[in-house]
Amino acid sequence: MDPSRRKKRRLEDEWEQQAQALQAAPTSYSTASRITPQNSYSHSSQWPDSESGVNMMDTNQAHNFLGQGLAEPCASEIPPNSKISTAGDTLVCYGMVTRFHGKYTRTANDAHQGSNEFPVVIESSSKFTALFSPESSGTLGSEFVDVFEELLRQPSLILQAFCAASDVHSHPTGQSRLRFGPVAVPCSLSIIVYGPWDLCEDVGEFFQDLDMYLQDPRGCDMEVKYCNPHRLSSLNIDNCPMTSDPSLTCLNLDQDLFENITQDNDVLGILDAHQDLPEAPQPEVILPSLKRHQKQALSFLLERERGWNFDPRSSDFWDLMQTSQATCFVNRISSSAHRDEPPEFCGGIVADPMGLGKTLTMIALVATDRSEGLYNNPRPGMPSPVRMPSLILVPPPLLDTWKEQLSQHVRRGGITWRRHYGKEKLTEADDLSLYDIVISTYHTVTGDWGGGHKASNSVLFSTCWKRIILDEAHVIRNTQSQMARAVCALDGRSRWAVTGTPIQNRIGDLSALLKFIRAHPYDDAKQFELDIGQMWKTGDIEEAAKRLKNLSSSLILRRPKTVIDLPPRVDLKFPVNFNAAERKLYDKLKHQIIARADEAFSDGEPGAASNSYITVMQRINALRMVCDLGLHYDTRHDLALSGDKSSGDAGDWSRVAQQAFNLQREMDLVACASCRASCDTTTALLDCEPSPVQPVFAQCLAFLCSDCVQRCARRNKPVTCGHGTAHPFAPVSVSWTALEESRDLASGGGAPGGAASSLAQIGLSSKVKALVSQLAHLPSGEKSVVFSSWRMTLDLVQAGLKQQNIKFVRFDGKVQQKNRQPIIDKFRNDGTVQVFLLTLSCGAVGLTLTEACRAYLVEPHWNPAVEEQALARIYRLGQRRKVTTVRYFVRDTFEERVLDLQESKRKLEEVLLEKKGHGAQEGFDHLEGLRRLV
Repeated sequence: MDPSRRKKRRLEDEWEQQAQALQAAPTSYSTASRITPQNSYSHSSQWPDSESGVNMMDTNQAHNFLGQGLAEPCASEIPPNSKISTAGDTLVCYGMVTRFHGKYTRTANDAHQGSNEFPVVIESSSKFTALFSPESSGTLGSEFVDVFEELLRQPSLILQAFCAASDVHSHPTGQSRLRFGPVAVPCSLSIIVYGPWDLCEDVGEFFQDLDMYLQDPRGCDMEVKYCNPHRLSSLNIDNCPMTSDPSLTCLNLDQDLFENITQDNDVLGILDAHQDLPEAPQPEVILPSLKRHQKQALSFLLERERGWNFDPRSSDFWDLMQTSQATCFVNRISSSAHRDEPPEFCGGIVADPMGLGKTLTMIALVATDRSEGLYNNPRPGMPSPVRMPSLILVPPPLLDTWKEQLSQHVRRGGITWRRHYGKEKLTEADDLSLYDIVISTYHTVTGDWGGGHKASNSVLFSTCWKRIILDEAHVIRNTQSQMARAVCALDGRSRWAVTGTPIQNRIGDLSALLKFIRAHPYDDAKQFELDIGQMWKTGDIEEAAKRLKNLSSSLILRRPKTVIDLPPRVDLKFPVNFNAAERKLYDKLKHQIIARADEAFSDGEPGAASNSYITVMQRINALRMVCDLGLHYDTRHDLALSGDKSSGDAGDWSRVAQQAFNLQREMDLVACASCRASCDTTTALLDCEPSPVQPVFAQCLAFLCSDCVQRCARRNKPVTCGHGTAHPFAPVSVSWTALEESRDLASGGGAPGGAASSLAQIGLSSKVKALVSQLAHLPSGEKSVVFSSWRMTLDLVQAGLKQQNIKFVRFDGKVQQKNRQPIIDKFRNDGTVQVFLLTLSCGAVGLTLTEACRAYLVEPHWNPAVEEQALARIYRLGQRRKVTTVRYFVRDTFEERVLDLQESKRKLEEVLLEKKGHGAQEGFDHLEGLRRLV
C-alpha cells in the first residue's frame, strides 16, 4: 500500500480505541461491519490504477443487522466513559469507492439473472460471494488485498458492496461453456462505506493517501447522513444531506451547469411519408423478428419493384388518362401531359433516419427472392424477375458492417454472398447464379469502369443485376464525378439509393439520387431544377414544398424516428470555464487573430485577404486545441507553421495546404472550381481509399477535384485557379484519415503525446477534468462513448481515465482494420470496460454501440450532421435505456459561436438554397466570417 506503515498504525490505533468505545455501548453496530445490501447497485469513482473490494458478513448476519434498524443511537445508550460524543457516534455514510477489479465465477445458479450488477458478500480480503447465490463467488485483484484487509480490521465500519460482471452470454461460446461448468469473467466491485461521524476525517485521509477518492453514493440501503470527507460541504454534519436525497442521483457536478438542448424539427421532415403502409410477411431466412416499421418498409420496397402503377389511386406521380380521343400520361408534379409512356422504373430511395435498421431491411428485401411466388408478383405485361444476384455498393469502412449483419441476422445458408473487392474480385469464370448478393465498393466500381474504357472487361458492367443497392448513397451526389458516372452506368432491373441524408447541402443533392434510380423525368437534373428547385429560389416556397412532398410520397421512403419505440433521449450542453492560465493563453492567440484580420482589411488587397485567411485558419486550429488541451498545447507548434512572412511561398503552402483545406471543408461546403462537385466532411467519413490522382487546393482557396485534375492532365492543360495572378496549388487528401493526420501535424507532434508524464506538472485541462469527473461518477453499469475530432484530445482524456482507473478502449485512425472488431467486441462484452474513446472520423458511421447509454462530444463540430451521425451509433434500434448526450464547450470562446453556426445550418432554407459567389471579394467574406467567430 502507498501510505507509510507509521501512518497506517496510527490510524489503526485510533480505530481500535473507537471500536472499544462502541463495543461498550448497549446498542452496538460493530458486528455489522461486514454486511451486504439488499438491492443491486454499482457506481464509478475517481480512482487511479488500483481496484477495490469489500469484506462482508454472511447473508444471515446481513439480514439480522438490517432488521435491527440503523437509527442513530440515543444519548442514553452511550456510556458515560465513552470516548465518542453523541454527535461523533452518529452513523453516517462517507461515500462510495469503486473499480476494484477482479474475477467473478458464474455458475448455473446465476446464469439467468436479469442484471449484471448485484450485491455481494465479502468473505475475506480477497474473496466475495453473490448474495443471491453463495456458490457464485469471485476474487479481488492482489493489489487490493491490503486495502480491504485494513478496512475489515475496523469493526466500526459498515461496507455495502456491489459487483458488475461481464455477461457470459455476450460471448459466442459462453452459453455452451456454462453447461460444462463455471465460467470466470472480469468484474468490478464498488463499495459504500458507513461508520461513525468522528472517524470521517481519518477515513478520508486513509483513502486520500491511496489516491482514492470517495464519491457520491448510489443505491444506499441505509437512511443516514451523507458526510463525505473529500467534500467541503461535509465539515458540518447539520448541513449534510441524507443518503435518500434526490440530488445524489445527479452527477457530481452542479446540475445547474447543464443546459438543455431543444431539438428542432428535422429539416428533412418535409420528406416524411408512408406511415400507414401494410406489413409484409417475415422472410423465413431472416432470424430476428422484423419490427413493424421494417415490415412496412418491405411492403414499400416490394411495391416499388413492381414498376410504375398508373392507377390514379396509387401514390405514383404518373397517372394514365384515357378518353375517347386519346390516351396520355400526366405528371402530377408539373401537371404536364405526355403521349409516350414513361420508361420502366423499379426502385426508389430509402431515406429513413440513421438508426432505424435500414441495412437489415434491405437484406430482408433480398431474402424475398427465395420466395418469389409470395413476394415478387410482377404487374401484367412485365417480365418475370431476373434470377441474378443483387449488387450492393458500400463505402470501404462499411464492408465489415454488412458482413456482420449478414452473419448475425440470416439463417445459415439462407442467403449466399461474396465480395468483389481487392483480391476477392469476381472473374468471367465465376458462376454468379450461385450468389444472392455480391458486395463491392464505390471505388472498386469506379476502377472497373475506368472512365468507360474498361467496362466491357468487368463482370460488374457485363451483368444485368437483379437489383443494385447503394448504401450511404449520398456519396454519389456529385453527378459529374467519375464515381457517380460509373455507378449510374451499371445495369440493373431495380435500383435503390439508401441514405439517411438524401439532402445534405442543397436540394440538388436529391437530383443526383434520382438520376441513379432513373425516375423519369427527374433523372434529368435540369428537369428537376425546372419543376422543383427553381421554385425555392424564386420564393414560391409553398408550391415547391408541395411538389417535393408529392415526389417523395411516390419515390422516397422516409419516416420520423418516432416510428420506433426508442427510450427517451436527453441532449445537454455543459459549459466549461477556463482557469486563469488557460484564459491568458487563449486570449493571446485570439488577439493575434484579430490583429492579423484587421491588417488584411486595411491593406485592401484580395491576395492579402486570402493569405491572412490561411494564417487565421491555422491559428483557429490552435484556439480549438487550447479549448480541449489547455496548457498541454504549446502555441509554438502551431505558430511555427503559420509564419506570416513565408505564407506566399509555394513550398510553404504545400506544407500547410492540407490543414487549411480540412478546416475549410469542416466549416462549409467546398466545391470544385471547375465542375462544382462538392466535398465536405460527411463524405470524407466514408472514404478511406486514396484516389490515384489527388485533388488540389490553392492558396486563394480554389479547389479542383481529382476528376478535373485528371482531365487537365489528359489535355495537357495546366491546373490554374482562374485568377489574374496565379496562386500556388498543393495536392490534398479528401479522406477521413487526412482529417486526423493533419490535426496531429498542426501541433507539431508535441504535447500531449506525453500527457501521462506531464500530468503531474500541468494537470488535466479544465474541459477534460470536467469530462473525466463526470465519467468517474457514473454507475459502473453505464457505458459511455467519448467523441473528439482530435487524437491529441483523446490522449489527454486517456491519461485522465488511467489516473482514475477507469477502464476504456480506444478506436482512432491509427487502429488497423483487423484490430477494430476486437476492440468493439471488448467494449460490448466486457462489463468492466465502461468508456469507448472514438475520433469522429472513425465513430460517425458503420458502428452500432447500443451497449452505451451516454455520449460525450468533447468539442462542437462545424457541421451538426457529423455530430448526429456519431450520436446515431448509440441512439438507434436496439437501444433499451434512456440516452443522455453531453456537448462540451468553453465559455466566451469561439466554441460558443460555432454552436450558433450549427443552428443556422439546421434551418431548412440554408440547406435547400445553394450558395453563390466566387471571386476577389470572396477572400474578404471568408476572413470576415472567421473574425466574427473569435
